[in-house]
Amino acid sequence: MESRPSDLTVGFPRESGPERRTICTPDVARALTGAGFGVIAEPGLGQGVFIDDHAYAAAGVRFTRPEETWAAPLVLRYKSPDPTDLGRLSAGQHIGALFHAEGDAELMAALQACGATAWSYEFVQEDGHFPLGRPGGQIAGVQAVLAGAQALQDPGGRGVLLGRIDGATPATVVVIGSGNVGAAAARASAALGADVVVLTSGEASRNAYARSAPADVRVLVNTRQTLLGCLRDADLVIGAILVSTYDTPAMISADDLALMRPGAVIVDATCGYGPGYLPAAGPVQRPGDPPRLVGGILHVKVDIWPALVPVTATAAYTGNAAPYLVRLARAALLGHQDPALQAAVIVQDGKLVHPALLQHTEFYRNRP
Repeated sequence: MESRPSDLTVGFPRESGPERRTICTPDVARALTGAGFGVIAEPGLGQGVFIDDHAYAAAGVRFTRPEETWAAPLVLRYKSPDPTDLGRLSAGQHIGALFHAEGDAELMAALQACGATAWSYEFVQEDGHFPLGRPGGQIAGVQAVLAGAQALQDPGGRGVLLGRIDGATPATVVVIGSGNVGAAAARASAALGADVVVLTSGEASRNAYARSAPADVRVLVNTRQTLLGCLRDADLVIGAILVSTYDTPAMISADDLALMRPGAVIVDATCGYGPGYLPAAGPVQRPGDPPRLVGGILHVKVDIWPALVPVTATAAYTGNAAPYLVRLARAALLGHQDPALQAAVIVQDGKLVHPALLQHTEFYRNRP
């Protein structure tokens, strides 16, 4: 029987299916090897983003068969493996990925069954922020604006150009949320010349965001009265709240759509679980699907914006994530105490331990 890799080895399997992004670039490999960890990977790891194996080898990566890569004490991925791939793991191993498991009962079950400890990057929390969600959120915010700009055009949309044109009234964009997604959407909309309003969850978030908001962006607390007033004037509404779970109250109901201008557009940029905070948007759509028309308002709901720009996403994500991946390796393989990384543990010893997953498990248990 082939021996397991060293206890300080990090394995990078290739991603599943059509996924082109990778969590390992040569720079990430150098960060890990420089910190004393061995790095193994499957050949072709970076071919989806045009990184050849020679660049990895020069950074200290050793190429192995899939079986050896998956047997590493710590396995790192960009996206969650397919549930069947988790059967390659066993108790005592660790795996990190962007799991987003709380919306997927099958994935949660597979994570518990494999016995490994799972770390979900999106839950890394430091100084009240989620730093590993920043690049993907920024990409989603910009793409939400681009999708909204396209949907606003005729046929179907109001026939309004999002960019500012001499002699024409600027488009009005309302962004609900001021986190990574909302801030990026507001910045992109303002750069195009739209009149932009950002609605925040409270006074504290309003004051915090206002310090960095573009000069012409209005920042308001999202009260019911304020929201309804904004809907009446909006050409484009971008929903960008941080978390939407099965019990998140509706932000914009089907009845509220009657207040909006015919042909206006709503883009759900964060796509929560269940009906979510924009229930009229309906189920998640595939990229390229036409906007869904409900009550005279066009809805766009896509949850894989960063996957559509894998070169940009890989560069942005790994540049931001490299130091956190080193810290994750130290926490998982050396037992270092790191509260920011500990917040990302979602499964340990076959048990769900993260509050978000436990909340969704309770939903599955109690639904009819």
